[in-house]
Amino acid sequence: MKYPCPKCEQPGISLKNKYRVGYMQDTFCEHCNVRLSANPWFLVPFSLVYMWVLAVCAFLYMFESIGMMAAVYAVIAWLVVDVLNVMLIPMTEMDG
Repeated sequence: MKYPCPKCEQPGISLKNKYRVGYMQDTFCEHCNVRLSANPWFLVPFSLVYMWVLAVCAFLYMFESIGMMAAVYAVIAWLVVDVLNVMLIPMTEMDG
């Protein structure tokens, strides 16, 4: 599965590279060789959601005495946020 480049609109971004872009790394299009990154206006809220998931699961583990279920909740929530990260965060061309 390839994602379209925002510049040339050809499917030149692999799933692995699209996933990496969501973790503040850059990538290149296979067709036009443009340097791409995640749009920072979308990346900041997703980063806050990652921290929120970690904080809520840590709170559940420490204060609600549900034990290892907090870790299960954390893994499930992390996977959901990762899928949303790949599907929803748009890429932008980096200047320079």
